[in-house]
Amino acid sequence: MEEIIYKLETRDRPGLLIAIMRALAAEDCRISFEGKLSQTELAQMEGVTHEETKVLKRSTLWPKLEFLVLPLTQEKLPAIEKAVVSKIAFGERGLIHVLIELNGKMAFAAYDGFQHVAVSSAVSPPLLEELIKTRVLRNYQRQP
Repeated sequence: MEEIIYKLETRDRPGLLIAIMRALAAEDCRISFEGKLSQTELAQMEGVTHEETKVLKRSTLWPKLEFLVLPLTQEKLPAIEKAVVSKIAFGERGLIHVLIELNGKMAFAAYDGFQHVAVSSAVSPPLLEELIKTRVLRNYQRQP
């Protein structure tokens, strides 16, 4: 069966990231961050690695940006949320690309400071509708 993908139009980048992390956090979930991250709490967290995985790959080869991978579990979620909300800019000065892998498959991908964002069917349409109502998303559309 072909994977369902939704393209998202983001209004609130931190709000979207937090909502998606909360929806996907699980024992078999990992998140990667790419950007200017060495001075952030993310870089100091237990379990952080700088290695790409089969699914979570660097998106920018030049100039080479900092790349971090963390487990995205319910246990780690509060610390990751705190680090993202309190200290990290989105775009050229901070987070540029964020990917989330769930059960060995890409579940969320945000590129270029959240200008290009997509989610898999791991994120339900009712959640996407709620994010539109709360003004986190402008819109979403199913991709063929």
